Amino acid sequence: MAGLLRASEEGLKIIDMVRRNLGWNKADELWCQAALTSKATLKRFWTQQPIRRETFIHICKAVGVKNWQDIVAREIQEPELLSAAIADIPQDNQNDRTFPLPENLPPVRNWVQRTKKIDTLKTLIVEPHLVGAVPPCPPCEVPIAISIVGLPGIGKTTLISQLIRQLHTEKTPFTCATWQSLQSATGKAPPCDRTIDSLLFTLCNGDITAAVNAQNDCGKKTENLLKILRDKPCLLVFDRADTLLKAREAKAAGYFADDCAEYAWLFKQLLETEHQSKIIFTSRESLAELPPTVTRGIQLNGLNRDSAVALLQSFNLTANPEELAEMGDRYSGHPKALQLVAALIRDDTEFQGNVGIFLHQRDWLLIRDIERAIDQMIARLGDGEQTCLSRISVYQTSEYPLSFAGISVQMPEVSKYELKENIIQALKRRQLLYYDRHLKSYQLHPLVREKGEYLLSQNPENLRTAHSQAYNYYISIPLKPKSEWQEIEDIKPLIRAHYHASQAQDLDAANAIISEVCEYLRQWNCADLVCANLPLPLLTEVKNITL
Repeated sequence: MAGLLRASEEGLKIIDMVRRNLGWNKADELWCQAALTSKATLKRFWTQQPIRRETFIHICKAVGVKNWQDIVAREIQEPELLSAAIADIPQDNQNDRTFPLPENLPPVRNWVQRTKKIDTLKTLIVEPHLVGAVPPCPPCEVPIAISIVGLPGIGKTTLISQLIRQLHTEKTPFTCATWQSLQSATGKAPPCDRTIDSLLFTLCNGDITAAVNAQNDCGKKTENLLKILRDKPCLLVFDRADTLLKAREAKAAGYFADDCAEYAWLFKQLLETEHQSKIIFTSRESLAELPPTVTRGIQLNGLNRDSAVALLQSFNLTANPEELAEMGDRYSGHPKALQLVAALIRDDTEFQGNVGIFLHQRDWLLIRDIERAIDQMIARLGDGEQTCLSRISVYQTSEYPLSFAGISVQMPEVSKYELKENIIQALKRRQLLYYDRHLKSYQLHPLVREKGEYLLSQNPENLRTAHSQAYNYYISIPLKPKSEWQEIEDIKPLIRAHYHASQAQDLDAANAIISEVCEYLRQWNCADLVCANLPLPLLTEVKNITL
């Protein structure tokens, strides 16, 4: 009897309000996934029929209502009605639930199918033969720890929260799971001793004794923690591990801050001691000090186009498929940015839910809520890192590959060793610059590029210099002989050089390039590719090459 709950009239009003804010219907598939329940159970919830206590709590927390007690009907049900309700509720397979969900597990909202990423994680942390459809890993490739890194808002916490919810319903070896957030109200990590206490409390099911939790003895507590991890397979999650890392020093990017030495020691013990448990870290920056032999680092990128469109559709916006796809592409599938922008379009009277109006009126990406998260990352950069990031933001990396030579041109004041081993490495570890192995080039996320360009524009002379240096880089790239030019790809470096000469206000250089390629652009019907980048003094020249 005590395991059943039903919603009150007032409680349903609260739930109805928050689910409308999320853009969900009363039996939304995303809601079912986040609450680990079925549409039939959601319908029972809405008709105020008794459902299992655990499921009731999941339904409330999935829409962000943590105080689920406020939703519960207070009156006592008649025994015969409860018996009927129990008979009508599908029984859970208790053998499939190998561990309880952590009480502080973050809710999963607007979940989109990152199926491949979930399957990869399951392969890495669960015994391969238990995973089923995913390819097994060789024993030497199964790590003790996984580090999920990526930009703020890219979905790291949501991904791992959803992973734990799925493992909770499957047959896995874990008997316990714990979720430790390393971010406090001050933005800094809580004391290491408090985190160890929390781990012990959860893994011992609250049965803390003096033997387990030795007073003010961090070493003894860690020994007891390791004993538990050896005795039973546990799943430990450390969320926002980047709060432990050094800032404003390129050489130290990814390394633990001096005042977090206890955490560095704790993680060393957890990763270098043999046990049967698994550890997951989420971080905005790569954790350079974790031993690579037992740790697998995974970079989380944006959603693919279909998933981005599905996310935007959940906000019930007015848009055709092409507009939704364009919106997803603009933000490279960044989930948090897409949600914030979608909510703005839905709620702002200027747009009234119309995506087309927003796309037509905005030629910039950053809105205040998105920019705040990017600013937090910029604030952690040293002077050399910020200078490099702002200068290379003049490159449109989505249109043309950016090589180390292109970055080096922008940083003539430092040696190539300093640039490669410290500055670029730091930007990569801080997830502000990444190397695309398929394109064989460096890339900037559109949000990061726009922020870098804004920082550079604060000094117009520096902006012109950066474009001038970019012009010199592209004009130096070897081309095929003119007799072999057959398509726009053969002269793309010249097109990029023309753009940067125009931005640097070097009209002579821009004009020289137009004179060299105008005949070919006419033949290929590609003149419009250059027109958009020309400043006003050259618009007359353009008319001579357009058809």
